[in-house]
Amino acid sequence: MKTKENKSWVFLFGGQGSQKSGMGIDIFEAYPGKGYFHGPFCCREEMVFLLDPEFKNLNETLYAQLALTVFGLTVLDLLKEAGIRPGAALGLSAGEFPALAAASVYSPESVLSIIRKRARLMSDRLKARRDEGHEDGMLAVLGLEEEQVKELLSPFPGLVISNINAKTQITVSGAREELFLLEEAALEAGARKAVLLDVEGAFHSPVFAPDVPALRDILLSHEAGKSKADLPLNILGRPAQEEGADVGELYADLLSRQMAGPTRLDDSFRWLLDRGYRNFVEIAPTAVLTPLLRRRDRELNLHHIGDHESLLAFIRANQAEA
Repeated sequence: MKTKENKSWVFLFGGQGSQKSGMGIDIFEAYPGKGYFHGPFCCREEMVFLLDPEFKNLNETLYAQLALTVFGLTVLDLLKEAGIRPGAALGLSAGEFPALAAASVYSPESVLSIIRKRARLMSDRLKARRDEGHEDGMLAVLGLEEEQVKELLSPFPGLVISNINAKTQITVSGAREELFLLEEAALEAGARKAVLLDVEGAFHSPVFAPDVPALRDILLSHEAGKSKADLPLNILGRPAQEEGADVGELYADLLSRQMAGPTRLDDSFRWLLDRGYRNFVEIAPTAVLTPLLRRRDRELNLHHIGDHESLLAFIRANQAEA
């Protein structure tokens, strides 16, 4: 049975890795006083790493998460002002937080407060791991499915699957020493490629488990409401079951555990596609999610907003259609 097409837009928000130095400066200049690139949302120090094309540390967790969130929330506001609203929202890792604002679960102000504290918790944990002598990392395995990768992990109890981005694109987190051994094992098992990623640590792994209670408390300090758009969550690969639940407790539990658990992007894509969504726009300086969707189905209507020019083109095209 053919799925009925859902003509609403899905707003996609990329996570760490989709940032770019100077991201948002053209939007900031084109829309003075709008969005979240200014006070009271950002202090002067933050303005430097948000907008300066020469800022060298943007790839660090402490800076990247806030920068991507400010960019995403600003574009979200400008799209809504133009009358363009999502039927669904999906973000990867840190990108899940602007997606929560897009679905009206948390206010943009709450999302900014949460992501600042989340970034600080994670940055401090990464530094503590380095100071303790740990060398953590991540390995992307291409060409093997999740169950095949799980079988390869049995000799390596310190390694965990951290991202399922596509059926045969799996990321593993843990000690770099063991990741080197897994790289060899994956290639021997028929993986097309196994690549050690240039990252600060073992993201979406038990490394961050000690910080889950603190993040949960941070989330509970903010008011949460029921989602006003379809919102598949990373940790579930589908939306949360809000009916009959305390939504504040529900989202605090799921989003805090997301920091130390695997992201199920492939399941989230499938959930949206199974419900007829065909129109996707990725809101991030660098497109990461729409290329994954293009590999699944080249007939999908995919767009990317990464700067002022692409934002303006998207608004004009969709206002014209309306």
